[in-house]
Amino acid sequence: MRNRTAFQAHGWVLNLIVVAGIIFSAGLAGCNSPKPAQEPAQGSAQGPKTYHMAGRVVSVETAKQQVTVDAGDIPGFMMAMTMGYSVKNPALLTPLSPEDQITADVVVNGNDLYLENISIVKKADRAKTPASNDAHPPTAQPAK
Repeated sequence: MRNRTAFQAHGWVLNLIVVAGIIFSAGLAGCNSPKPAQEPAQGSAQGPKTYHMAGRVVSVETAKQQVTVDAGDIPGFMMAMTMGYSVKNPALLTPLSPEDQITADVVVNGNDLYLENISIVKKADRAKTPASNDAHPPTAQPAK
């Protein structure tokens, strides 16, 4: 009787191991399934997407063909943030200077992101405020 109980216990453990192995194998097979190759093809078939942006120029790096813009919300694309944008046409960077208010089109083509149609809405005020030591220039002595 004792042998029969031990044999049944071993059978139950073996069945449990086989079932666990089958479940584990099915789980691994599901994890290794390839992603559909159609998604990137559909995105590129649609072509580039364009979003309108308005913001303030923070810096212009002509050598890198990049402008950093503190932009407001770009509906359908991203929330307000300060970010560097590539510019394909370096001539668009020439009139820009920090603190200019601009509008532009953000073009997204796959992983490529750049600005086009940059327009200056308000040129930065170039009148400099007096430095802290020049804030109160010495007063002229009255003539005697």
